[in-house]
Amino acid sequence: MKKGVFGFGLLLLMLSACKKDKTEIIREPLKVTDYYPNSGNQGTLVTVEGTGFSSNPSDVSATFSGTPADVLSATATEIVLRAPQKGSTGEIVMKVNGETLNIGRYTYQELSVQRISPANGAAGAHIRISGAGFSSLKGPAEVLINGKASIVVSASDTLLVVEVPAKVGTGPVKVKVDGKEATGQIFKYQAIAGISPLTGGKGTQVRVTGEGFEELAEGNYVDFNGIPALVKEASATSLLVIAPAEVGTGPLSVTINKQKVAGPIFTVVPPPVIETVSPLSGPGGSVMTIVGTTFSTVPEENKVSINGKLIPVTTATAGKLTLTLPGNTGNGRVVLSVNDQVVQGPEFKDQSLGINKLSPENGLAGTKVTITGTGFNAIAAQNMVTFNGVSATIISATETEIVVKAPVGLSTGPLKVINNGAEAIAPTLFSRAGVVTIAGGLGNKDLDISAYRSGSLAIDRHGNVFVLEVEKSRIKKISPQGVVTLFAGSPTGERGNKNGKGTEALFNFGANPGMDIDANDNLYISDGNLSVRKVSPQGEVSNFAIGLGNINKLAFDSRGILYVLGSFNGAWRINPEGLRTSINTNGMSDNSRPVIIDNMIYKLNNEGYFIDAFNLTTNNNLYRVIGANYGYADGIGQAAAFASINGMIADGNGDLIIADAGNVAIRKANLQTKEVSTIVKFKSGQAIDGSFSEASAGNIGDVIVDKEGNIYFIDNSNNAVRKIFLK
Repeated sequence: MKKGVFGFGLLLLMLSACKKDKTEIIREPLKVTDYYPNSGNQGTLVTVEGTGFSSNPSDVSATFSGTPADVLSATATEIVLRAPQKGSTGEIVMKVNGETLNIGRYTYQELSVQRISPANGAAGAHIRISGAGFSSLKGPAEVLINGKASIVVSASDTLLVVEVPAKVGTGPVKVKVDGKEATGQIFKYQAIAGISPLTGGKGTQVRVTGEGFEELAEGNYVDFNGIPALVKEASATSLLVIAPAEVGTGPLSVTINKQKVAGPIFTVVPPPVIETVSPLSGPGGSVMTIVGTTFSTVPEENKVSINGKLIPVTTATAGKLTLTLPGNTGNGRVVLSVNDQVVQGPEFKDQSLGINKLSPENGLAGTKVTITGTGFNAIAAQNMVTFNGVSATIISATETEIVVKAPVGLSTGPLKVINNGAEAIAPTLFSRAGVVTIAGGLGNKDLDISAYRSGSLAIDRHGNVFVLEVEKSRIKKISPQGVVTLFAGSPTGERGNKNGKGTEALFNFGANPGMDIDANDNLYISDGNLSVRKVSPQGEVSNFAIGLGNINKLAFDSRGILYVLGSFNGAWRINPEGLRTSINTNGMSDNSRPVIIDNMIYKLNNEGYFIDAFNLTTNNNLYRVIGANYGYADGIGQAAAFASINGMIADGNGDLIIADAGNVAIRKANLQTKEVSTIVKFKSGQAIDGSFSEASAGNIGDVIVDKEGNIYFIDNSNNAVRKIFLK
């Protein structure tokens, strides 16, 4: 008895399990979405579209105004019927598996819209309407798409070609002829309203908004300037796509059923670059500033996280973001994502001690530096400040500000504050940078260079600087220790044309003579004797080239070929053996040496405040390559502005260093991007050495760069040669 009960229970359990394992089939609802044509003669094929139909024609039946019709084919989404003979105008009724559907009205008449091709497209596209009865002796056929009149491009009795109007929307195509109407299938209008974001790069997720999209992702083909992209999400009005690896700047387009619509330009930009984050530590409530490049100006398109916690961006420009620290982030890396392009920033410490700013951010030993931040000790001795590991003397301290003196032995590196075991690092390195006078000065008799605006400088491999004393037609040498000696020319300032060693030689300099140095430390000087003179490292003066006419500034290229500017007489190219050829370049100022890089001569224009170029390959003059207007402005190409340029030199990194005398500034121009920036803008006046914020200068003349990247310039009005430390 127990055994029988057990067996019956087991059978119940098996039956229950079978019911649970059985997959439930969910049927799509029986629904009609469209039918076409809605008129025609007997025998016309009518297509009914929808969902939930049967794929077996025997499960389907239909009548036209009560007259049975043939079912020619059936799928789950489309059934084709034939309008019956001897049928009459009235309703089409269809049954599927016994369930009745009212399809719509069918009119027996000559006028019939049977097929639209293509059934989707953008404004301006041409669509073909096939049917019958389009001809009329009374007037042309009218075509409406979604109720909006459309231009008929061509017409025959069985074919109309029309142009899709702008903003027509999605709806049926209707043809009117002689008071009769016929409606065909629904035309789906395609348009891209916008894309967001408009900039980015590989992997950027772009939201495309518009209309007429396919709701299945695979039905939409999206490309970025011809490169196909992955469609991640799709609806009738929105697509989410991923920018491909090979993405390039150009229009984003969507193609559906071979019909393409172009959208806005997607601009490829480099990934963001973080230059500084300030502060690198601090408490909640502090404002963090991130400085760099290629940020989005739309705050929401910049995603900043610390230790994996997302923090909203408060303000955004292309080069700076600000956000308020929420506190309790923990210690971790700052990560920035701009339109899905990610860059890793520095580590951040979640603590009370933090440094917001250094002022100045550069200087030499003895420079007074103000450190602002939070969590400092108001007792000066309780704080420790180091410059790249070297301890500094603290002058004063509060909880938010420390004033220190940059120590002897200073080198470029991180500045740190230590208080009660906590350590904070400044957002920028403190640079051993500033200005010192290496020779001369007002009232100093070692040099006599105050009378001329540009003059010329050169530096040899050993760090000796050579400067032309223009008024006295001689060359002075300044050792790395600052010792000034007469290198070549008359001790009394006598002029002439005489070769010889050192003080035996005589020169006859014009107002703006040029000087440059070759790889073997030989100096080459343009002389008023219509010649280029050569001076060996031992001071031996000889003629290198004669009979050149009026010449001034000169410079070597990387191959040892000398280029000599002939004032208004073009230029000369002279190889190491002295073989010369003329160059038909125009409009050069006497104030600055040319710079020759990659078969291009960069030269100061006659107007003196912008830079032209001459292509040595094509022999073409290029006008206003860098700068255009008189003034002061950093920027790219002609957006930059200078005033009275008196010198320029290549720094070995593809940049021009420019002496902008009119602005009392040393500027830099990247020759690849043509972007101009300011290295230092001095206060105008008597020569004062120190940090960039403290230093002042007078009228700046020629400029040169040594192998370590330090810059030297003539300060004419202060009768000095001065050196800018950048490292």
